[in-house]
Parts: sequence; C-alpha cells; structure tokens
Amino acid sequence: MSHDSPRGPRPPRASHYVRERASLEGTPRRRLQDALASRGLSPRKRFGQNFLIRDDLAERIVEHARLRPDDVVVEIGPGAGALTPHLAQRAREVVAVEKDVGLAAFLREELGELPRITIVEADFLEFDIAAAAREHGSEQVAIVGNIPYNITTPIIERIFEQRAAIRSAVLLVQKEYAERLAAAAGTPEYGSLTLFVRYHALLEPLMTLKSSAFWPRPDVDSMLVRFILREHPPVVVPDEARLFRIIRGSFQMRRKQLLNTLEEALGVNKEVVARICRQAGIVAERRGETLTLDEFARLARAAEDHLA
Repeated sequence: MSHDSPRGPRPPRASHYVRERASLEGTPRRRLQDALASRGLSPRKRFGQNFLIRDDLAERIVEHARLRPDDVVVEIGPGAGALTPHLAQRAREVVAVEKDVGLAAFLREELGELPRITIVEADFLEFDIAAAAREHGSEQVAIVGNIPYNITTPIIERIFEQRAAIRSAVLLVQKEYAERLAAAAGTPEYGSLTLFVRYHALLEPLMTLKSSAFWPRPDVDSMLVRFILREHPPVVVPDEARLFRIIRGSFQMRRKQLLNTLEEALGVNKEVVARICRQAGIVAERRGETLTLDEFARLARAAEDHLA
C-alpha cells in the first residue's frame, strides 16, 4: 500500500549534514568560521578557545562590568573580539591581551580602525598589569575576560598577585567552577580553592550562559562572576603560608580527621595537633571539609604558638 499523500509523493528529507550546513548559513557562528578560515585560523583546544557567538550576550556581559568612561580595561584573551568593541564603547582604553599569534593578527586587522583599542600579543600569566595601568595614565585597571577554562586558577592567582593595580574583575568561568568558589562548608564542592578565593575576594555571580552561546560548544555552561578584591583579608593570621598549608593538607585527605591531616601538614605528632585544636576551640575529630575560613585561621594562630 502506498503511503504517498493525495498531493503526490513527499519530497525526500534532507540529510542531517545538509540541514546542519543550511542552518549555519548567515549565522554568527558561520560568519566567524568563515572569517577565521579565510586567514587559516581555527579554534585551538590547547589554548582552551571557545568563542562567544552571541552579540546580545556580549553586550550584557559588558553592562555587568560597570565600566566608567575613564576606565582602562585589560581584556584577558579577547579571542575573536566578541567583547572588545563593546568594551571600547564604554571605556577610555581597552588593552586586549591575546596569547595566540594568529588571533592577535586577526584582531588587529578586524579592529584596527576602531579607536581606544590596543592589541597586545602576550601571555596574561606574564603580563604586568601595573605597568599597563601606568602606560595609559591610570592607577588601576578594570579586568574583563572570557578566560580559558584550563588555566582559570592560574589567571585568578595572577589577578590576586596584582590586585593593587586592579579596580574590578569580571570573568566568565565554568559554571561548576563558579559553584566551587561559592560553596558552603561541608558540601562536596567546598575545597581549598573556595577558601583561597574567599581569603582574597568576595564573589558575586552575575549571569549564566548556556554552552550553545559558544563555538566550539563546550561541554558545560558558563557563569559570569565579579571578584570584589579585598583590601585586607577577612581573617588575621601570623603566617599566611602556614594557613594555606593547613587548608591544603585538610582537603588533600578530606575524609580524614584533623588529628591525622594536621599531623602530616604541620609535621608534628598527634599530641601537638590535639593541643593546637584545643587552643583553637575546635574538636580534633572533625574533618577539614567542615571548617570555615575563620576556623582554619584559628588553627593557624594556635599552630604559631606551638611551632614557633
């Protein structure tokens, strides 16, 4: 029995490949692909390149950055320049720091005629933010970036190292990473990274971006977050290095009790650990993953008395 409709046989369905190619024609993703391909460029996985292809979202990201007309902006990894022109419309100068040689050349060609944009071919992890601020007649800069997921922590560490020259920092990171930074004590996401960031900054989540907003499409969604850099840490300790040695040791063996983790982290016996915990007012049988930053600071202060 024929299944043709009364109006005649149905036209053959286009293959998935043909439909996908047709859907790309004229889209931002297709235009970006063509623009890069014409210069022999493509996303480099080694550099963690996922380009934002939604101009409306680029506009919202820049709005969240709360830029001032006299701001000097350092953009981390501008990539194909989704954010850069929007930043330049709101700031006095944009210093776009791009490590990829090919993309840096692409940006100079694409954005060369726009005012207030300087393309710097450099690795942000080696970039001197204070020198850039001085060069452009400013004491501090605003940091904005859609940063590579594979070096998020080193980038944040670099920002904290140079925080005296930074007024604000708004970054696009993996959503799961942002959740780790904001986690509460005792949750699976809570860890030494949470406390490291909390020691240096307050975190404000701003917006979530679906993975479909990027090309190549990453496996996870992203979150835009603001780091409000602290002038002074929220806790007082005599030795910052010892504080983080205690924290890291506690999370390297997160299911073990402080009695065991501190013995190894501090290189002392359990009797000394017990005295440190008693002085800090913390039960030695607790696990490190349940402690707040303030409680870790109490342990660090108590340890100073016993290890000096």
